[in-house]
Parts: sequence; C-alpha cells; structure tokens
Amino acid sequence: MNELTQRLRTFLKVAEHQSFNAAARELEIASSTATRHVNHLERQLGEPLLVRTTRHVRLSPAGERAVIRFRAILGEVAQLTDELETLSERVAGPLRISVPWRYSRLYLAPLVSEFMQCYPEVALDIVSSDQRVDLIEEQFDVAIRIGHLEDSSLIARHISDQRFVLAAAPSYLSAQPPIRQPEDLERHRLLTFSYTTANHHWRLVQGEREHRISARARALRTNNADILTQAALEGAGVVVQPLWAIRQELDQGRLVAVLEDHQVTSSDFDTGIHVVFARENQHNPRVRAWVDFLLARRERLAGR
Repeated sequence: MNELTQRLRTFLKVAEHQSFNAAARELEIASSTATRHVNHLERQLGEPLLVRTTRHVRLSPAGERAVIRFRAILGEVAQLTDELETLSERVAGPLRISVPWRYSRLYLAPLVSEFMQCYPEVALDIVSSDQRVDLIEEQFDVAIRIGHLEDSSLIARHISDQRFVLAAAPSYLSAQPPIRQPEDLERHRLLTFSYTTANHHWRLVQGEREHRISARARALRTNNADILTQAALEGAGVVVQPLWAIRQELDQGRLVAVLEDHQVTSSDFDTGIHVVFARENQHNPRVRAWVDFLLARRERLAGR
C-alpha cells in the first residue's frame, strides 16, 4: 500500500469513528501516525477536513465532500489492483522464441499445436536458426539452447543430456579405409559444424583414454545441421551429430554408426539441451507457461 492510499484510509477511518485513537487501533498504527496522515492531506488540499475539539472530532464541510471522493478513489484503486493481479496471472499476449533449426523441425514442431490449444491467447513467434541469438538485444523472450552454456545472466532449465554419434553412409564406408580406432579418422573426410573457435576438434573417449581429432578444414564446415546430415547421407564423409538429430537415418540404415565403443562429442557442444530466458522474464506468465510446458514433455524432447 503506498503512502497516499494509507493517508486516505486513515482519514476515512477517523471520519467513521470520529476519533483518531479508535481509527489508529483499527488500522494498527500509532495515534500520532494517524494524526500526521490527516494533517498531510489537509496541507495538500489547503482546507481543514476535520473540526477538532478537546472531546470530539467531526467532519468539516470540505471533509464531508472529501469522504465521498476518497471512498470512490479507494474503490477505483482496489478495482485496478484486482485487474492487474488478474492480468499478471493471465497467460496471454506475444511470446517470441528462438530455436535451433533442425531441433525445431524434429521435436518442437509436433508440440506447437498442443501448446496453442493449452494457451489459446498466446501469440507465438518462433524463429528457427542455428545462429545463437542475444535474447535481450534481439528481443526474444525465451530460447532453446543446445550445447555449451556460456556464463551469463540467463536462467537455464535443463531439458535433456545429449549423446553424440559418429556416422557415415554405407556407400562412403565401403569405399574408404576401415575406421577401427580414432586415429583412422585422420585419413577420412570430416563433416563438422562451424564454430568461432580456432581449435575445433572432436573428442573421443574410451575408458581413461582420450583422443582429439582436429576437424579444421577437413572437407566440410557449415553452421547448418541439415547440410551436414545431407552431405553424410550422400557419402561425403564422416559426421558427428547428436543422436536425436540422426536417429531416423540410423534406424533406416541410411547412416551407420562408427567407433560405437567410444564416447564422442565436440569440445564446443558437449553439454545438453536447455530452455533459457532472462532473469527479467522469470515472472512473465507466458514464459513460465512455455518453460513448464517443455519441462513436462522432457521425454518427447530428449530424442534419445
């Protein structure tokens, strides 16, 4: 309650009880505080609102008019407060979302209609891109991030871990030297996602042994996961991809996993799948609804 509202309420209670002491007791404030509130109103209005004697307190002509107006003002304040509280909990309005392209096509797209049915008053604006966006500068409310989360002011909610797979088309594997150990990859064409780091490499782990394979300038670098997958399908080389991204191709035999006894990842996207948002949006009902909706569907979004 702000100070003006407190002063108005105090005056109305004094007028109702015709007593500063009785009003103060009901409002649970000191009698001196009640007196100060009314005195401040009188100074602001330039008119006495109460006629005070040693034994009684009664309304002045200005006070009689003030009672009517102040009651109406407090009623409007209460109504506005209720409306704003309702609005703050209402899941309605625009929601701008950033999602990696391939993930949005394979896993998010099947859920969009379901979210729209749950929250028909939310207007979704989904931007699919493999470029990492700045949520604040580019005015996104929330994003799905795949891979390494840099230290930032963003709040992250974990959706899933990732498992990565080395794979190639049967046509490529049949025409090239066999891949039996990580060092064999040095003689192969590697198809890799492009990053800004100058030392991009693949990391293969078996037990306590770790192998690092340079993936710089090794046949193909691109920031588009679909181009990588399509190139691998057409026999262009060996690709490392999250299992969720190429599960269908592996199940159909269009791609074949290699070095399956090794854990494989890239040093630059070796974490998981998260939904992230700015701290300023943590109480936004649309953001909360979207995040809760995704977390309740982790199994469908994991793509394991």
